[in-house]
Amino acid sequence: MPMNLTHLRAFHHVATYGSFVAASTAAGVSQPTLSEQVRLLEQRHGVLLLQRAGRSVELTALGRKLFTVTAKLFGAELEAEAVLAKARHVMLGELRFGTDAPINAVGLLAAFRGRNPGVGIQLVSGNSADIRKRVLAGTVDVGIIADETPHPELTTRILGTQDLVAFVRHDHEMADAKTIRLRDLISQPLVIREIGSVTRRSIEQALTVARLQPTEILETDSREAVHAAVIAGLGVGVVAEDEFNDDPRLVLLDFADPIPPITEYLVYRTENQLSHVVEAVLGCVGG
Repeated sequence: MPMNLTHLRAFHHVATYGSFVAASTAAGVSQPTLSEQVRLLEQRHGVLLLQRAGRSVELTALGRKLFTVTAKLFGAELEAEAVLAKARHVMLGELRFGTDAPINAVGLLAAFRGRNPGVGIQLVSGNSADIRKRVLAGTVDVGIIADETPHPELTTRILGTQDLVAFVRHDHEMADAKTIRLRDLISQPLVIREIGSVTRRSIEQALTVARLQPTEILETDSREAVHAAVIAGLGVGVVAEDEFNDDPRLVLLDFADPIPPITEYLVYRTENQLSHVVEAVLGCVGG
């Protein structure tokens, strides 16, 4: 019985993205069309490959075995595409890039655009936990995060490190100081990112090691909001050094206490390392 590659590709997309909604977006087809293609694959071979649960799906035991095969099959397709693209000395398509801080991505993306002007770039931002989930789900091709947690489906590559810094409004009582101690944070409202941010995790770990507990935490959903809150006089902000906004209303303070720096990583799905866009990004690291 001849294999219908369109139906097989539909299954692979759903298995990769974990839902028909995300898979249909990635595949560029409607959700009903994708659902019908998977249904026809199962019907034609008399098997059950996916367990539907609302908008999400889970692979059956047979589905997991087939996904191992399709990952190799379509991975080889990506490798062939990369070979042909190199032969033409041109690359087209789109790079979906996620980052926990846009400032950390601009140099790499500038190098990528200079070498690959025909590739569109879609930039998505969020905290490290969010970008990591997007990479795993396949909704972004490559991400920059500060989360080194190992995962069997991910490959990470160190990009660099940066220190944590604090900052206050120019008329704050500590504005004339050049440094700040961790103990100074417990007497002031602490303005930091939401749970899932590595910046928050790092400063909370440092405070825990020092056996300190902040009296008040003002949680924001972006680094821009951290800066806005400090400008409004709502407390002391903490960010990674490269994320500090050089605003005349703000004064940067280095930590006098030893705090481990944040390491930024480039992360991508291991199975996509032969993708022409991922390979091109890797070729720009350090370039």
